[in-house]
Amino acid sequence: MEQWSNNACLGYIRAALERKGWSDERIKEVTGAVYHEFDFKTVEEAKRLYERSFD
Repeated sequence: MEQWSNNACLGYIRAALERKGWSDERIKEVTGAVYHEFDFKTVEEAKRLYERSFD
């Protein structure tokens, strides 16, 4: 498994939003919000939060 990287996570988000046609301004807003969450959530907490969204 590849090593976790916050920048890779932000890159995935950016790629997905670009594919959806989002403006650069909106993409920066979203990636900025995600970037700040890195300080408040562990990788495991973020994983559980994402997995709960499918319940």
